[in-house]
Amino acid sequence: MKPLARLRLDPKGKASVLEADPSLGLEGNGLPCALLVQGQDPFGRPLCSRCPVQRELRRGAYRASTPLLFKGRRLRCQGYREKDGFLVELYPERAEPPNLLLELSRLTQHLLQSPEKLPEALEDFLRTLRQALDMEAAELFLADPEEHHLILTAYEGLHREAFLEKPWFQLGEGYPGIVALKREPLFTHALGKDPRYLRQKVKQLGYQTYICYPLELPQGLIGVLNLASRDPRLDHQEPLETLSRIAPLFASTLYTLLTRLGEVGLQALHQHLYRGEVSEARLAFLKGIQRLSQATGVRLVARGGERWETGFVPPCGMQDCPCWKGKVVGHKNGLPDCPEAQGRPRICLPLWARGEVVAVATLFHARPPRPTTRPAAPTLWLSRLAVPFLFPPSSQERADAPELEIYALGQFRVRHRGKELTSKTFGRRGAFQFFKYLLANKDRALYIDELCETLWPDLPPERARQELYTQVYHLRKTLPGIVEREGDYYRLKLPEDRFLDFERFEELMRKADLEEGLSAFKTLRQALELYKGPLFGDDPYGEWAEAERSYLQERALSGLLRLGELAEALGYLEVAKEAYARALKLEPYLEEAQRRLALLKG
Repeated sequence: MKPLARLRLDPKGKASVLEADPSLGLEGNGLPCALLVQGQDPFGRPLCSRCPVQRELRRGAYRASTPLLFKGRRLRCQGYREKDGFLVELYPERAEPPNLLLELSRLTQHLLQSPEKLPEALEDFLRTLRQALDMEAAELFLADPEEHHLILTAYEGLHREAFLEKPWFQLGEGYPGIVALKREPLFTHALGKDPRYLRQKVKQLGYQTYICYPLELPQGLIGVLNLASRDPRLDHQEPLETLSRIAPLFASTLYTLLTRLGEVGLQALHQHLYRGEVSEARLAFLKGIQRLSQATGVRLVARGGERWETGFVPPCGMQDCPCWKGKVVGHKNGLPDCPEAQGRPRICLPLWARGEVVAVATLFHARPPRPTTRPAAPTLWLSRLAVPFLFPPSSQERADAPELEIYALGQFRVRHRGKELTSKTFGRRGAFQFFKYLLANKDRALYIDELCETLWPDLPPERARQELYTQVYHLRKTLPGIVEREGDYYRLKLPEDRFLDFERFEELMRKADLEEGLSAFKTLRQALELYKGPLFGDDPYGEWAEAERSYLQERALSGLLRLGELAEALGYLEVAKEAYARALKLEPYLEEAQRRLALLKG
């Protein structure tokens, strides 16, 4: 049905009238929407000044609506998110059901721009679908990438708790599993008497009509869409025809989005590994899962017992976990119980590669999402491409973390054999500072007298020597073999299996110096990603590092200018602007960067 009026709102809520029925008398552009429409709620109170549609859209919903009174007429205000604002449409209160293909197109556009809004957007679409087809409940089960399970990802409607009684099905199990296995729709008007339907609470509430439809593509099954009603006389033909029209587009939208999640996860992993940041790659992978699932903490356990963790993660042995046999388990969420789970709710997911479970991911939530299994399927799709890379067939091929990892560009961080070290780990803060000094002079032999005069100039010679010996003792205790003494001087002895961000930065910069065009552009971007700030940026007044700090900053500045020039030549103008702006943050009065940035901005 054509709307009575269509308005486009900018991010500040100012409206432009695209079209309007003359009877509405909507005139004027550039006014706030609230001032233009001046709608009221059913009780005659001002509504537009506290517009619920804009409120929901600003919170991230792709669609929102509310009834309103406009000059005595009962209308429905319906809004959609757009790239640079909102689209608002006014309909009669009792309008025809929305065009579901158009709604699905808007959902697709929204998700391509904001994939992190997947759960909320899916629920918004299910609400529209349910209301358009006069159903009481709608639910979406997504298949895991291996097509072993169907996991409840979105639910909208009445009696939520009853439908969450069993949020996980194997193929062939229950209505969703049967439809997934046969790839054919299934419906009934006598749900209470059908033994194939396994959620008893739903039956007890009197639900009779149930329609289950597969979401299928040539690549395979992506999920199952279900609709339910307590009315046994409801005609199933119209919903089936509607689902047959929207299912292909809905399935392709979901597959595209979920596949893109996997590509993004793999890309983040590769970027770190190319720079040699193995532990950072693992941490980025875990944080990607945590961000997508909105979990309090995430744990990843490999077959060999290796563990990666981020956030708050309660202890768990993971020895007898059914996930190793390919099952999805959990705690306090309707999933099969994990035998070792205690305390907070969790979801344990098997991660597959080459037809076997190679790791288990556990998601912890302080406040479980609704449904509690909502993040499970997106997490599995995010992990799909990265897991085979993290867990290759041969242990020799695996990207193991170096024995010693040091990040000194910006905030100083040290990892030894995967464990984070702090100043407390070294026993004395002085040993931590002494280690920084040695790193700043890692290629030099440092005479004892020179060390004493530089680090403890106010102490008597003998007292300074004793302080030096003490710091060396604590440093060797924390990092065995890291310092060696030869006669009257000390030398830093770094292991061969190491990663130093400033060392890798210089390697990539030298590589870029020998390259041209796109190859140099890519290498420079990788190198400059490592430069997160001045050398030992958390110790800016350490004069002992000033020479090396200045040298690395000059390298970064020249690299940013060259990156900007290459980006301009290749047509990547936004990258060029970013490079020049970043150079100006390092050196605010750099004339070349100022000039180039001004030209690009016009």
